Amino acid sequence: MKKNYFKCYLFVFMCFLGVSANAQGTWSAVGTESLVAAGASVDTQITGLSVSHSDGAGVTGKTDSGAPSVSYNGVSWTNASYLQGSTNGMYFVFQPTANGTLDLSIKMGSAKRTFVLEISSECPNSSSLATLTSSYTTGASIYGTASYFSTPSVYDTYNNSTTTWNGTAAIQSTGSNQYLVMSFAVNANKMYVVGCDGSKLMLRGVLYKLASTTGNQYVTDKDTFTFNNPAKGNVLFQINEPAQVAIFNTVGALKIQKEISSADNTIDISALAPGIYFVKDMNHKYKTQKLIIE
Repeated sequence: MKKNYFKCYLFVFMCFLGVSANAQGTWSAVGTESLVAAGASVDTQITGLSVSHSDGAGVTGKTDSGAPSVSYNGVSWTNASYLQGSTNGMYFVFQPTANGTLDLSIKMGSAKRTFVLEISSECPNSSSLATLTSSYTTGASIYGTASYFSTPSVYDTYNNSTTTWNGTAAIQSTGSNQYLVMSFAVNANKMYVVGCDGSKLMLRGVLYKLASTTGNQYVTDKDTFTFNNPAKGNVLFQINEPAQVAIFNTVGALKIQKEISSADNTIDISALAPGIYFVKDMNHKYKTQKLIIE
């Protein structure tokens, strides 16, 4: 009986993680976008996702002949353009109508303190995107008060690791501008503020995927992960080819994401509470599997 309950539970969870082809939206900057004033909507034409920004001087499209291709989560960002403001510390803000995942293709300079914030209900003047952006013109005016936000776990393709960003650290400390994707789970109707201090975040593109309640895209996966289960402290994987491994809790929130290979095959889970989790390959080469953390 317990096995049957678990199979049903696993099926529902995997359906929750599945993404239907119609339940997502992608936007790429073209470089010719007209000036968008602070608090006004950025027209991404992505259903269920509102996007705005805090730059008092507005943001506009710009071209970038040196932009390399960056691929993640089934999307290759090849456009040589982005949206950019003119005020250091400005931010873009995103508000989804449903739970899902947000991938942001961005360009960012070195040694710029990065912030990805989920705005809390305790943050004053956060009744709408327009009110929020007119009240707080820079990210520092929000993350200076701890009760105004929480920090979601964010995977970035520059470091190939998952961390949190609260305005106190940079994605990269030295070097030239970098092109990368930042990916994190989002909750319905919450606001997510993303930017960097000391510079302007350059938004190249957005991918918004909804958590689907129907379908199961994993049943055709051919391989299964081999790892210690139950696990405590670390999960050690035995794989033959690299994989983007994500660990979700039972309500579908992304907790850890890392690229593993035969040379780097360990994920540190010491920060996760004991319980049931699910291990998913973001490139869908391996089946989603249950993980028990002790």
